[in-house]
Amino acid sequence: MKIQTSRWFCGLLAGLVLTGCSSIPMQKMPADEEKELFTQGLDQYLASSELTALTQLVEKYPQGEWRPRAEGIIELAKQQQQQQARLQKTEQQLTRCRTEKEALGTDNQRLEVTLERLKQVLIDMELRPE
Repeated sequence: MKIQTSRWFCGLLAGLVLTGCSSIPMQKMPADEEKELFTQGLDQYLASSELTALTQLVEKYPQGEWRPRAEGIIELAKQQQQQQARLQKTEQQLTRCRTEKEALGTDNQRLEVTLERLKQVLIDMELRPE
């Protein structure tokens, strides 16, 4: 009787393994949670440029499969922020240069008018009888 129960149990166990344990409810695996956090982080970054979820993924799953991808996106985002800051600084310098160019152009025009007046005064003085 013991042998029959043992065989029955082994048969049941083999059946469950072969069917993939489909009748046993599965818990979320860490890889699924990591993938979900990556997806959430990517969506968050695309929507608002926030890196919170991707940073959490790197901290929570340091050996995870999605960590390198998250770190890559974080690095690209930081580079983009640095380039944006440089671009803004360059645009400010360009604006200052344009303003200075306009001021120098105005000064140049005034100096040309003054030079023409001085030339005319010199000509008038040379033509004046002594």
